[in-house]
This record gives sequence, structure tokens and C-alpha cells, in this order.
Amino acid sequence: SKAPTAASGETGNTGADVATVRTEGIEFPFPGYLQNIVRQVALNFRPRNPGALKAEVFFFIRRDGSMTGFRFITSSGNFAFDLEAQGAVEAARFGPLPDGFTDDILPVTFSFDPARLR
Repeated sequence: SKAPTAASGETGNTGADVATVRTEGIEFPFPGYLQNIVRQVALNFRPRNPGALKAEVFFFIRRDGSMTGFRFITSSGNFAFDLEAQGAVEAARFGPLPDGFTDDILPVTFSFDPARLR
């Protein structure tokens, strides 16, 4: 059987990776790009004491792949964890949006859950 992949389909899905990524309300049929979002953030996410902490953030990816508009939807309640989550998104290199996607920005909701780290 096929292993689950992070962010499959148009709106994202629960994956086997560090996080779930969603693009609610936007038709975005590029699962490879969504998987890359998870991969890029996971490469930079190194919480020191994650415990059972979780956070959910929102940001936009611009056409050129840069990030803007970062904000917390749900804070973990732990300043160091939240700072690490924000830093992971800010350090990620998403790459340009796919040519087939005609909008200039992609709204992204990203859920951090270190329990999913392997």
C-alpha cells in the first residue's frame, strides 16, 4: 500500500510529515508544490523541547516564492516554540509558484506538530 503523503490534493491533507498544509478556498492542484512547502519548513524546524506543543500559522507565498503576511492562527503558548515555527517559515525557500497557477499569491495555513517528526 502507498504511504500517505503530506498535502495531497487541492486543499491539502493530513500527511506523514511534520505538518499539515492547507490552501482553503483556493483551487491548487499541485500536490508536489504543497509537499515542497512541508519539506522546506521541516528542514528548518528544530524545536529544542517540543513536548506536546502545537501551533498553526498563516502566510502568503508570492508568485516569486517569497513569503509575506505571516501570523499565528493558534500559538503554542511557548515563546521559544513559536519563535522556532516562525523562523522555519521565514527561512524556507519555496520556489516560484507553478506556472499553471494564475493567482499572484497562495494563502497557506500550516500546522506544526512535532509528534509527526520521524
